Amino acid sequence: MAIAKISRPHRAGSTARYVLGPVGHAGNPREIVSVVASTIGREPDMAVKFLNHVAKLRPRLNRHLYHVSISASRTDRELSQKDWAGIGRSWCAGMGIENYMIVLHDAHIHILGSRIRLDGTAASDRNDYRRSELLLRKIEAEFDLESTPSSHVVDEARRSSHRRARSMKELDAVEKDGHSNKDFVRAAIDEALAKEPDETSMRASLAQAGIDMTIELAADGTPYVLFGFHGRQYGTRSLGQGYSLTSLMEKGLQLSGPQTATAHQIPTPPWALDVAAEADQPRRSQTHDEAVRRLRGIEQGAHEVITRFRSAKRTKNGPPDPYRHDTGQLRDDEPPDVI
Repeated sequence: MAIAKISRPHRAGSTARYVLGPVGHAGNPREIVSVVASTIGREPDMAVKFLNHVAKLRPRLNRHLYHVSISASRTDRELSQKDWAGIGRSWCAGMGIENYMIVLHDAHIHILGSRIRLDGTAASDRNDYRRSELLLRKIEAEFDLESTPSSHVVDEARRSSHRRARSMKELDAVEKDGHSNKDFVRAAIDEALAKEPDETSMRASLAQAGIDMTIELAADGTPYVLFGFHGRQYGTRSLGQGYSLTSLMEKGLQLSGPQTATAHQIPTPPWALDVAAEADQPRRSQTHDEAVRRLRGIEQGAHEVITRFRSAKRTKNGPPDPYRHDTGQLRDDEPPDVI
């Protein structure tokens, strides 16, 4: 058993109409559309109204909806509507979802639910993919179903071989043109890594295929790899965990000396290259005090210019009437020139 998709829709109406509709995403008619369990009503209007009222308990929680699809293996035993209802309820209970609707289609169920409970608390969505997959392994044992191998999210040993599944856009491109850019990039990386595990040689091999390989640092100093092809950058998110820098190094990629230093630590700034080795303690620059004096002088000069401008503005408008309340500073139509 495996979860085909977990999504967080913005609105319940469109999702409820899709889940309870007579046709699927591709327009194919559904043989079975049956609400096997629900705590929010069995009609789409009632369910949407219920979920909208629940949302008012936590108005600042925007993404509170869950749309989940759970399917069983084709070689598994035949499941009754009662079995599917039990599977859906077990999943909702394990994820902390109290308000839900479980709809059975031909060979899978859809769950439309809310993280918000009736007491105003909200179920956590932290690490929900991992928690959901671990929960399904327990559900398989509970309902005597075939065990599905865990994905890279749970089984770290599978991360180095993980390839991100094709999106609908990629599937359309393959059907139309017969190829996918992501597939081409992955194939080129695999071929280059098998032939030339050295970083320099691998860069040259990928360059012949029109692919640019760069290793950069994230804000926290963690290195990551990007592959440029036809004006786009492909990384781990688009290619899969098997093409992260860590996975490539596990497969044999040998980083060169300078690049290894860049990949594992923040590079030394150019102005610090000539600093003596014995200068361990930070020192104040010789021009520090002079720079501070100049900045303070500029600040004082700016205040003087603004004061003269406002004074001239009041003089231009004439002296204030002694019987009129002075509101203080007049509105400046034009900003002063500060040099």
